[in-house]
Amino acid sequence: MGEEKADKSFTVVDKRKRVEDESPAEEEPSASALEDHHSDPTDAKAPPIDFSTFILSLSSSAIYHMGGFQDPHSGKTSMNLDLAKQSIDIIAILEAKTKGNLEPDEQKLVTHALYDLRMRYVELAKT
Repeated sequence: MGEEKADKSFTVVDKRKRVEDESPAEEEPSASALEDHHSDPTDAKAPPIDFSTFILSLSSSAIYHMGGFQDPHSGKTSMNLDLAKQSIDIIAILEAKTKGNLEPDEQKLVTHALYDLRMRYVELAKT
């Protein structure tokens, strides 16, 4: 008896479309298209994620924490050398763990980024 109540009050409707039933005119907008529509038009699209953009992101984070960028909301620069050192150390760990597995351009990017960030850090830490 309890099963009959559950069956009458519960209905499953499959709303998935079959591949052969779909036509281009009936396609629903993708999630990314909806996000683009609702996002701020001044927002730039993010670059594709790969090893180089990951290293550049970590480098930008280190530079930001060394006072290299203004906060877009407050217009102020802030300095936190501990966080900058942490970002630099993460890049150094990645360099060690990926040794021999990177493309030449990727290796050059890591090497130069570490050198530049370390020189900035040392200069700022002296003061």
